[in-house]
Amino acid sequence: MPTNSTYGRQHYMVKENGTMVTKPCDNHSPEGECQLTQLASIITRFTIHANLYGAVVTYLVSAFVGAYVIGFIVAAVRRKRSILEKAVGDRDAEDDPLLNL
Repeated sequence: MPTNSTYGRQHYMVKENGTMVTKPCDNHSPEGECQLTQLASIITRFTIHANLYGAVVTYLVSAFVGAYVIGFIVAAVRRKRSILEKAVGDRDAEDDPLLNL
């Protein structure tokens, strides 16, 4: 996340070489000197729980893709029946009373 959206326009003072220097807040600022913006605190709270959410989503997507691939392979390998076989079905000529006249 960009530091501008994390800390806004906050600065802190630090003593370097005997002089006070103003530095913008970033992730390496001294603790307690800078406060997170509301947006950054909401995103930080969400990302704490995102590890579990991400794992669940990853496994669900993997299961869906696996089911899709298995279904595709079964559909590609299975022999298609012709239209005549579908219409006639598994009936034999001897079983049909009209053909025995």
